[in-house]
Amino acid sequence: MNPKQVLVVDDEVEVTSFFSYFLKAKQCDVTVAHSGKAVRQLLAGDFPFHLALIDLKLPDANGLELLSAIKARQPACEVIIMTGYSTIKSAVTAIQSGARDYLEKPFDDLDSLEQVIFSVWDKPGGLSDELAETAARFGIIYTAGSPMAKVLSVADKLAKKAINVLIEGETGTGKELMARFLHGVSARSQHPFVGINCGAIPESLLESELFGHEKGAFTGAVKERKGIFELANNGTLFLDEIGEAPPLIQVKLLRVIETGEYMRVGGEQTLKCNVRFIAATNRNLEQEAESSRFRADLLYRLEGVKLTIPPLRERPNDIPAIVHAFLEKKFGGACRVDPEAMTLLQHYEWPGNVRQLINVVNQAVAIHDCAVLKPEHLPQPIVSGAGTPRDKTAGPPAVHHAIEQEAVRFVQNVIGQIGSVDEIDFVQLLGRIRRLETEIGRQVIAKGLAETSGDRELLSKKLGISKRTLRYILNEKD
Repeated sequence: MNPKQVLVVDDEVEVTSFFSYFLKAKQCDVTVAHSGKAVRQLLAGDFPFHLALIDLKLPDANGLELLSAIKARQPACEVIIMTGYSTIKSAVTAIQSGARDYLEKPFDDLDSLEQVIFSVWDKPGGLSDELAETAARFGIIYTAGSPMAKVLSVADKLAKKAINVLIEGETGTGKELMARFLHGVSARSQHPFVGINCGAIPESLLESELFGHEKGAFTGAVKERKGIFELANNGTLFLDEIGEAPPLIQVKLLRVIETGEYMRVGGEQTLKCNVRFIAATNRNLEQEAESSRFRADLLYRLEGVKLTIPPLRERPNDIPAIVHAFLEKKFGGACRVDPEAMTLLQHYEWPGNVRQLINVVNQAVAIHDCAVLKPEHLPQPIVSGAGTPRDKTAGPPAVHHAIEQEAVRFVQNVIGQIGSVDEIDFVQLLGRIRRLETEIGRQVIAKGLAETSGDRELLSKKLGISKRTLRYILNEKD
């Protein structure tokens, strides 16, 4: 068998020397480069590589640039990004751009290092049927080419890392399912997964739920009680609706995340915990932090990396698979969906996302007791297409064209001000653009509310959205 050709790119001689020794001992041929210029010269020579290990930050190049260059010249070459902890977010961006995985410096765990590198050849690249089957066990259903597929690919890699994860997404998209997936495929899977909804427990009880309490700590504390930090020790703690956590609890959570230490309510003994934090929210916590409604330092601690679950309206091709999986699980395949009814389901907006879809199908089958779910069995808003913006034109074409042209000019102006991509934080830039998109939506709704004298039902019909979506854009609670 011909040896695997590996390219190692790092400006530190110690790192390239280490990998040369390590990989040659594994019967690999190793080529070393210490700069972006050297990499481009190697690529120009059309020498094929099976794997490239690339440092994210080089004196004359960015690892993301080299990733793109390698994938353009040698698409079959797998790429693993090497990064320090402070640049893990950029490493995740690299995975989303085509990197196979990332390695954290320093390389202390050689077994883990070897597993990451050689899994490139043990398992084929891309999204495997095995990953889809694993995700389905946790209730996450998607199809090839779905926006959810890329999120799952990143989540699968993050699950094995010792890093906190913040999951963002609209209500009903499956944030808790994603959290359970992250736990279930992690090294902590044999330990507890404990979840708490920070918005469902009164503030007066939340501290006791989190940290536990001693006997007699307050009226009604008739015995000692363990909190979820103790219950989740060595496992995963899922903080759902973290944006709802009161300020006092945010402060105490921050301390536990930073030190791993806490005390029960009414206690004097410091206890230690070892948990992985996964938080979820349907709010924009960056905006909340900017408005001082959420602690920025807590956000930075929770947002080791961020996963954003796409709404169902952005992945309509997944709807048949989701519906079929539900019907099979709930009714044993005794019910199916008429093609015309399925088309209606795929064209509805679903402001409540997967949760709403499942509830609608479940209720329709139960009420009509049918073997075939037909259009007449579905709620009228779905049949009529109400709240389906992608099937409507919300204004005169001339207005749309003017807005698009202005947006193009704005983008061109911004890009023109960038001297080099090295000068920008790409992930932060995209985040700011998303916030701008949200603000535009709010401004349009504010104008509409003024025009309709505050009649939200009328405005929802005018905009072709549901009242729930209108409230979501305004960042209001249901």
